[in-house]
Parts: sequence; C-alpha cells; structure tokens
Amino acid sequence: MSRVLGERADRGVHLVGSIPLSTPDEVFAEVAAAFADRIERIPDGETGSRSDWIVWQYPVLSARPEFEVCPPGEHPYRSLPRLRLRDGAPGSATLHFGELGYARAAQASYRAFAAAKRDGVVPAHCRFQVCLPTPLSPVTAFVAPEHRALVEPAYEAAMAREVAQLLAAIPHDQLALQWDANFEFAMIDGLLPCWFDDARAGVVERLQRLAELVPADVELGFHFCHDHDRLRHDAPYDARRMVEIANALSAVLARPLNWLHLPVPSGRLDVTFFEKLAPLSLRPETELYLGLVHLGEGQMGLDARITAARRYLKRFGIATECGWGRHRPGDITELARLHCQSSSATHPTQSRRGAFAWPDGCTPIPAETWTTEPPDDAGLAYDAVDRHSWYGNLDQTVADVAAVLHDGDIVVDYSGGTGILVDRLKWRAPGTAFGTLIVDSSPAYLRVAIDKFRGDPSVGVRWLRNLRDEGRLQRAEEVLEAPLLARGVDVITCANSIHLYDDLPDVIGSWRRILRPGGTLLINSGNIRNPRAGANEWIPDETVWSVADLAEGIVRSDARYAAYRPLLEDKVRLKAHAARRDKIFLAPRPLDHYLEALRSGGFTVSSVHEAPVSTGVDDWFEFLTPHHGAVLGWFGGTVDVDGNEPSASVVTDRLQLMREAIDMLFAQRPSFQACWTYITCTSDSVAVDAVAADGGVRGSQ
Repeated sequence: MSRVLGERADRGVHLVGSIPLSTPDEVFAEVAAAFADRIERIPDGETGSRSDWIVWQYPVLSARPEFEVCPPGEHPYRSLPRLRLRDGAPGSATLHFGELGYARAAQASYRAFAAAKRDGVVPAHCRFQVCLPTPLSPVTAFVAPEHRALVEPAYEAAMAREVAQLLAAIPHDQLALQWDANFEFAMIDGLLPCWFDDARAGVVERLQRLAELVPADVELGFHFCHDHDRLRHDAPYDARRMVEIANALSAVLARPLNWLHLPVPSGRLDVTFFEKLAPLSLRPETELYLGLVHLGEGQMGLDARITAARRYLKRFGIATECGWGRHRPGDITELARLHCQSSSATHPTQSRRGAFAWPDGCTPIPAETWTTEPPDDAGLAYDAVDRHSWYGNLDQTVADVAAVLHDGDIVVDYSGGTGILVDRLKWRAPGTAFGTLIVDSSPAYLRVAIDKFRGDPSVGVRWLRNLRDEGRLQRAEEVLEAPLLARGVDVITCANSIHLYDDLPDVIGSWRRILRPGGTLLINSGNIRNPRAGANEWIPDETVWSVADLAEGIVRSDARYAAYRPLLEDKVRLKAHAARRDKIFLAPRPLDHYLEALRSGGFTVSSVHEAPVSTGVDDWFEFLTPHHGAVLGWFGGTVDVDGNEPSASVVTDRLQLMREAIDMLFAQRPSFQACWTYITCTSDSVAVDAVAADGGVRGSQ
C-alpha cells in the first residue's frame, strides 16, 4: 500500500531510552546514522546491566542490611521477592542508600558521546540524554507496601545525589535529563495501593520535586508509561490521567519543560482514544512525542494512528510507546525505517564535519626519542591529581575556553603537564574541531599525555628544554614551527602554574609573541594573594610553611622523633633546606603583580574573579607526598642539600610526620577552603615584534 501524502508527523523522533545494542558507542553511531536530521537528544541505550529498566536496582536495595527478603505477594514486579524492613530496623530518618550507579553510568557513556560528537559521528546540535526512573518506581516495584512510605525518602535522597553528581560531571549545554514515570499512573487509576492521601496531588508534587533538581540550562523531559495494563482487566487504557498530570506540571514548573512523551497502546487506531488527548495544554517550548510506532502493526497501523492523532493535536513527533529494549537487535532497521518514514526533519542535512587539520609543516607529536620511551612513574603519579577534589578549579577555565572556541582554532595549554585540562576540554566542547598543543618543561608529564590522547591527531605536545648555558627554559615560540608562528594561536591557557614563574615578564612576552592579535589568554591559580579572598580561604602553597613549623614542634615534643632532634640544632643546615623549599614553593605574590605584568606585556585584562575551591586534606597530602624532600628536607636530608638520599625508613618517618602536621593544621577536618583566582586577557592589537624578549630562568610544573 502506498503512503498517503501528509501522513507524517510535524516533528522529529524521540527515543525513550533502551536500545538492544551492546555498547553506548554502537547506540550513538546507529542512532546518529538513522536520525541525524530529526533527533534532538540521544540516550546511551541503557545497555548492559541497565537493559531491563529498574531491575538492576533490586540488588542495590536488597543489599541493605535493614531489609529482609519476603515472598512476592500480590501484584509483584517481575515475580521478584518483596523487601521488608526488619523488625527493629532504623526508620526513614536513618535509612541511607549509597551509590545507585546512575551517575557513574552516565559519566562513562558521556565520554563515548563526547568522542562521537568530536569525531562528527553525532550531529553538533544533539544533546546527551540521561534517563532516570522516578524514585517512586523502584520503591513500588521492590518494597513491601507497608514500608514504602518509610523507604521512599531515603531512595529519593540517593537519586538526588546521583543527579547532583552527573550535573557536576557533564556540561550542562550538552545534557538532557528524562524522568520515567510508570507506577504513578497505576496509583492514580486505583490499580496499585498508594501511601499518600491524594494520589494525583502526590504524584504532581513528586514530579515537581524531581524537575526542580534539574537546572534550567539542562533540558528536561518526562516519559509517561502505562506499563500496568497487566493490572487492568475490565476496561481499555485511556490517556486522560496522563493529560491531567502533564497539564498540572506545565502549570507549576518554575523551569522549562522541554519535551513530553506519551504512550499510545498497541491496537488503538480509533478516534475515541486520541480525543482524550485534546485537552493537553503544553507550554510553547514543550515538544510532544507520541508512542505511535508498533512494529507488529507496520506502516498501515502507524499511518492510521497519525491520521487520528492529527485531528486533536497540532504538532507532535514520533516514538515507540516505550524503550526499544523490548525488541530484538534485528528489529532496529525496521524500527528506524518506520520512524523516518513518518516523521519530519527538524535540522538541515549536514555532511560529516571535517576533522581539525594542523597548518602544513606542523607535526603534533615530534619525531623525537623521548616521545616513544615508556612513561615513568613520576608522570603517572602526577596524572593522579586529576581525581583530586581541588582540581575542580579547572572547571571554570574549561568552560571559559569552550565559550570562545571555534572550529579550526588552536589552543596552547602552557605548563599543561599530562593534559588534564585538555582532557576535560575535549569533554566540554565535543562539537568543536580544534587543535591543542600541550607545552611543558617535563617530558615525563608529556609522555603520559601522548598515551592519553593516542589516536587523536588534534592533540600535540611540545617540550620546553632547559637551556643551561643561557640559564633559562626554551620559550614557547622556540618550540613552534614557522607556519604555526605565522598563523598564531587563538587561545592560551595557564592553569595552576603562573605562580611558579620567577621570570614572569619573559613568559608573558613569549605568550604574546605566539598569540594572535585579539586572542584569549586564560589564567587560574590558587597561589595568588587576592585581596578579595575570604578570611577562611587558604593559599594552598602556604600550607607548606605551616606544616614545616608544626613538624618542628612535633619533633621537639614527641618522643617517637627524639632521634631526629639534633637536626634542629644545625641552624645553617635548616636555613639551606628552607631556601630549597622556598625555591620550589615560591612565596605568593599579590594579584596586582600579575595584572601589571600582563598589561606591560601587551595584554588587556578583561576580567578578574575568584571562587572558593574545596580541597580535601587527603588529596592535598597525596599531592605533597612526591615533594616531601622539599617540604621537610631537613628531616633525614636530601641529595641537593646533604649529598645523600635518605633511607627508606627515614622517608617513611618523614611522610608520617608530614601527615601528622597536616592533620594538626586542619584539626582533623577532611577539607579546607582555598581561593582560586581567574584572569581573562586579550592580546592587544599591536605588532608582535613590539614586545621585547628578555632572558631569565623559569620554573615549570
């Protein structure tokens, strides 16, 4: 049968969540290939353990010792046993669930999504869609009716923590979050017992609370499910209850509702069903998607449902009634065909975006021996700071870079170490084709970066060698090829390093010579003395001096360290070790020192702001551990000052002393606040040659 013209939905395609494929990578590739011009958001397919919706949450709940496992009882979910709070178990005030797993899964899938978007597989306009069940659903499915009211607050609090974690990890302008509501409608229809007095009002209140967890810059949608037909024997399902809840949400939400998905049961080809949708009153920004696609009813059934729906609804898109996970992998091709045949393109067809290309004559990874040597332990150990709490300071800088990036731009990450900032930037701006050069004085760090970005030709590295005869490091322009210098770079980042440069004018002059006129320079550091810092906010490196003083006091007073007390009497040696420490941990300089140097070096300072950064004490101790010889070198000696390496037992004692001093400094508290300063500059539109190049010695991380 040939299709009648006009039997096509006005909007595009929506995927509810699950897709019967093995990995998120497969899902992103298949979906993008089928629906690139007609889909706004792509889920990860809920692959692996999540493929059966909420069933994977059963062991999360049943593992809690407060529960006992009971027979399924009436209306079980998948015939699973019911969980009941043990007699004498704590009530809702003390019941606590740990990690549920949703945030962890979302973060892992977003890496694949960002890579697919970066490589042009996923269209630039698409967001990453995270699908979460309403907390009411697992509680209803797995907990005995008499204890659901006690368990729901604890599980909802755990889900709120999951949402907060994924919001912190995934860029908001790349994210869309969908709440899946199912058992709520069985309660409203009186098919399941409800532990709150007014089912309709209680459902709206709960959905509103969940919506308010999502900030306005993250897209929000709801999937309403009617998978309780197994409970209904007397009458066919109709959509009036869902329409009532949708209208109520539209009225009460204090943020945009970006989309709504409503199911259409199999076999409903009659106008009677669709006229129940007529009272639907959605906001202008809300996209409506109807679950019109049923594989067993083919194109004819789909055409009939579209025709019936269009009598009562002006605009809607196409979907299945629930996730594709209910189908076989072999059904995907036909499902995609039905969706495409009956939906409308919402974006122009785009050819696959080309990859970033370096200027002719530029090689991302130099053909030098050090680039192929095995990574060493020092580089790998430094890369571990990526997981430290205080490295959240990079988030603002990464967002600032992403805001100014365009296709074809080149970023230099100066003192970029192992590429931690670049890795986060790849997450943050997956739809932009840009190149990055990580520039650093440590080949050990750069070697780790090479492995981290192996296979990504848009990332290169440059080693600033120590020119001992001249008493300085190479300047940035000395490690860039002539074509790149002639072009200039578009953005320079310097994160957590500017306080290390004792020849600051030379570094700034070097930046100015490689940056295009009007280019952007982004700096951050927690070791700038900012007059606007809070009274409780530390300069992190200043903790080193406090630790040193406290360690001396501990050695003088604690009998365990009596053997080391004579070291405190050699004032000349103590002074030599202090001088070495102060060369590595430079005394903090005032903010104006940096601003004046930047302006004198040919930059316009466009903004300066600061933010508190919570720093875990354990993380900070771990960061200082490789530098124990600088922090407490007098305790047991160092090669640089004493000519001998300390023994293993001395190092053990030194680290123990350093830990005790840090714990004493922060009174056993788990964290402290630090003030991070962020400086944004643009290069003045003057000739590069007008900026002088002075010699000097530069420190580098």
